[in-house]
Amino acid sequence: MLYVLIGSDFGKIKKRIAEIAKGHEVVRFGEGAEAFSGAPARLNASGLFSSKIALHLDRPLEDADSKAFFIEHVKNFANANTIVIATTLALDAETKKKIPKNAGVETFDLKEEKDEPAPNAFALTDAYVKGDRKQMWVLYRKFIESGMSAEEIHGVLSWQVRALVLASKTKSAIEAGLKPFVYTKAKSALANMQRPPEEISRELVSLYHQSRAGQGSLENLLEVFLLKK
Repeated sequence: MLYVLIGSDFGKIKKRIAEIAKGHEVVRFGEGAEAFSGAPARLNASGLFSSKIALHLDRPLEDADSKAFFIEHVKNFANANTIVIATTLALDAETKKKIPKNAGVETFDLKEEKDEPAPNAFALTDAYVKGDRKQMWVLYRKFIESGMSAEEIHGVLSWQVRALVLASKTKSAIEAGLKPFVYTKAKSALANMQRPPEEISRELVSLYHQSRAGQGSLENLLEVFLLKK
């Protein structure tokens, strides 16, 4: 039983994962978790703490190897009794054709008039790319004090960084599965990046898991992340 959740509204995606996997032990695969290659062996298996498990494949389409793996096993995931949830920022047309019709495909994009994740997203991301730590701090504190949660800001930054990762590995918006405006903006930003976007993406994932493990609040961890060189 396969669900493919697409988009940039991470809050809604997380809520949807919880709905789908209610009563199941969730086993996550991807950065900071188990390798994707271990997912097929967990189909129809029991969990450590529950007789029912759900497999969460976190961003299996962002590099060639994991994408090839997902496509190879997608029919098994769709036909298995085990719940399999794949989450991805975008789904290109060619990959979409390979998703079995019995899989559930749902989209959760942030609702904006422009082709960008949020009005404030690029301001904070642009400041990060430029290394303008003062502007980053001012914007970050402004967002927090206006009532925006650290989780929401983390989600917006993660969306942007994932767009950078996709732009760095592709030659067109169509190939990346991104809207033209978002792709062009990300491609332009890459020229000013001082660190590989993949490295930044891994660090953002790590920050989230550190906060969940009680190693600090996400608000504080994210602030340190933005201010460091």
